[in-house]
Amino acid sequence: MTLHIIKSGQATAIEQVERIIQEDDQVLLLEDGCYLLTLAASRLTAVSALSDHIKMRGLMNKAEGLGINLISVKEWVLLTRSHQQSTTW
Repeated sequence: MTLHIIKSGQATAIEQVERIIQEDDQVLLLEDGCYLLTLAASRLTAVSALSDHIKMRGLMNKAEGLGINLISVKEWVLLTRSHQQSTTW
């Protein structure tokens, strides 16, 4: 069970995760990775994003419309504790 943290705003990050993601893995978008909301929602399951980073980029309505799970920093910490591994893209 891996947490894939996508910080890069480049679409290749989603493509790379898509190639190796397993059923129990989860994806978290933060920093410039937030700009990949639409691509992540269309290609991956179990996608979350850091709420503060989404707000700062003016993407709140878009994220909610796509059904992206918005989480706090505290929830992010809990996510990292609940996954055996994490990988940052």
